[in-house]
Amino acid sequence: MTAEGEPVYGTVTEQTLNIMHAVTKTLNRAGASLNDVVRVQVWLSDMKYFAEFNRAYGSFFHEVYPSRTVTSSTLAFGMDVEIEIQATNPGNK
Repeated sequence: MTAEGEPVYGTVTEQTLNIMHAVTKTLNRAGASLNDVVRVQVWLSDMKYFAEFNRAYGSFFHEVYPSRTVTSSTLAFGMDVEIEIQATNPGNK
């Protein structure tokens, strides 16, 4: 989604990269990073996209991957990828 809340269409790779870059920025604003992610829920419009999604997603995590669930479902706005992330905030003690 854009800052204005509009969907950003493209390939599964493009959608995944866009989402993960946005997540990274949001985490950074909160004083956290992808290293603080503990759980990820992913929805794909079709499981046939899993390999393409996984290649793009995997480029953001190294060595330690957070817990993740991937399911398929019809997604809003005709998108192919939706990602929900839960993270701890090391600066919020």
